[in-house]
Amino acid sequence: MFATRGGYYTAVNGIYNKMASAALYGKNLSYELVDVISKRYQPLSVNTYLTALSTFAYTDNSVETELSNTWTAAYNTILNCNVVLENIDKSEGVLSTVESRVLKGEMLAVRAFLHFDMLRLFGPVYKLQPQAESIPYNESSKVVALPLLPADSVIHEKILRDLDEAEGLLADSDPVIAEGPMASLEEEQDVYSRYRQLRMNYYAVQALKARVYLYAGEQANALAAARKLLTDKRVDEHFPAVDPNKLLANQTNPDRVFSTEVLAGIYKKDRKDIYTGYFSAEQAGNNYLHPRKDFVNTSLFAGETQDYRFQTWWQIASGVGESGHVLIKYKGIDQPSGTTETEYFYAVFMSLIRLSEVYYIAAECEPVLAERYEWLNQARARRGLPNLTAVSEDDFMKRLRGEYLREFIGEGQIFFMYKRLYININSDENGYDTSTYGAREERYVLPMPSGEIANR
Repeated sequence: MFATRGGYYTAVNGIYNKMASAALYGKNLSYELVDVISKRYQPLSVNTYLTALSTFAYTDNSVETELSNTWTAAYNTILNCNVVLENIDKSEGVLSTVESRVLKGEMLAVRAFLHFDMLRLFGPVYKLQPQAESIPYNESSKVVALPLLPADSVIHEKILRDLDEAEGLLADSDPVIAEGPMASLEEEQDVYSRYRQLRMNYYAVQALKARVYLYAGEQANALAAARKLLTDKRVDEHFPAVDPNKLLANQTNPDRVFSTEVLAGIYKKDRKDIYTGYFSAEQAGNNYLHPRKDFVNTSLFAGETQDYRFQTWWQIASGVGESGHVLIKYKGIDQPSGTTETEYFYAVFMSLIRLSEVYYIAAECEPVLAERYEWLNQARARRGLPNLTAVSEDDFMKRLRGEYLREFIGEGQIFFMYKRLYININSDENGYDTSTYGAREERYVLPMPSGEIANR
């Protein structure tokens, strides 16, 4: 495979396809498993798996199986990243120097990205026990049992090291810097260099560094990484805010994932099936995921119904005995007339890292309260919302959490936000019921698969 240029790209595409699988970001780490345990939905009681998840029953057999599937898929994908990396280092003449740097940067970033989410899922509450045992960090293509490393070592000695190297490699080689995402295929153009949003590109790596620093509680470093992105004029040019004129009046093919703002995401060919299989009141059956009645309009958006996300991601539930709102973020859309399939890729696109998150990170990390609100207001303006007036630290954090709840529904980041802050899921932030769920380590630290423990 690695004897040809096409072979390298086949291997790399296979890695990105694996990231889009149900065990990873095509389901478990996006709209289903991690969103259910963040109390986003009120699953039907007859579905034992979703019910077990929603009550933090991590020892339930069906839950254990899914957690094991996620762990295995992540480490299998990491191992394949290492195979590509090892072949790039020892091959000559197959790839150009620029291509070698791009692919090596991408694979290091994917390796760091996957390890980081395994740490966030299975590792300790970092705020409480940064030196506690967490996960193994695999840097080899050999299948061997690796030691569990302290969480702070995984972040500082492994993840950030890989991201620093990836950023350096991509800084002078990634075509996204000059050309932007290139989210279409033109005639006589090399497909390998296009669709940079479907790759861990230079800008996605910078955003991921900000995410990692924030998780580690290093706010000054997180702010520096966020500012580097948000003050780069090319970022605004390449990743513009969603256009409300093309979104709100468009009922047939709206870009509900706000794809222009996504720094990196996955290709999900059957994305429309997510809506019919999980969020449609008429079709989802026992898998039907929906917030409790009145949660969306009264708690989540609290009267700010002009919010683009309310207007385009939520719909009044229909069907006998149904009430409240259903999530239509991933509902199927028609292909726009006069376009080709490649120009319509946002219909099969899901986000891994959004530019909005970088605004939230900057807001949280600014030391001056007024400037924190300013960053938050910049993000709110991109959603059609008015500016907030600086009130207090408590008000700011409540507003910030509210932005996470609105922005990342169906994308998995809400659970990780709660775990990082180690706070209660308050009754007015809880889509499952009207209870407040306390911050407990047994809820935020998912058990490592028994098969992994047995091999140690």
